[in-house]
Amino acid sequence: MKMIKNPGVVIIFLLFTLILSGCATTKKEQTPSSPATKERASYYDFDDILIPGELALDKKNSSVYTTGRLKAGMLVFEGRVEPASLASFFQNNMQKDGWNQLSSFKYRQYLFVFLKEDRVCTITITEKTFSTTADVRVGPIEQGIVAIKGPKPR
Repeated sequence: MKMIKNPGVVIIFLLFTLILSGCATTKKEQTPSSPATKERASYYDFDDILIPGELALDKKNSSVYTTGRLKAGMLVFEGRVEPASLASFFQNNMQKDGWNQLSSFKYRQYLFVFLKEDRVCTITITEKTFSTTADVRVGPIEQGIVAIKGPKPR
């Protein structure tokens, strides 16, 4: 029987075998789209406007003014979401939080106008090349202004 003259070759072969077997037995990590890692929707500065977890607050382009019981301002969010899906999210959740939808535009951009007690909220959804932005603007309205109700659009 011949002896191996260079023990370094055997060590390299064993290390190579261990590395390959280790790679084959590692578990697959969860993907970001799996339910366990999906971010939850949350409220930011306005406690009655729910924002999807897939959107991140752009603090550089946002501002909120607070005095007494008045809180007004603009929050800008950005994320990788479909504009139509985001529009549906806001239409459903704004109603759940007590807002009444007054009007909307769709296709090129989505624009929603909501009314609640003495405040108005406009949400503009714009699709960019690699992301979608949502501008949420909230401000006071003059007392005594009432939304005009008419026939439903066809």
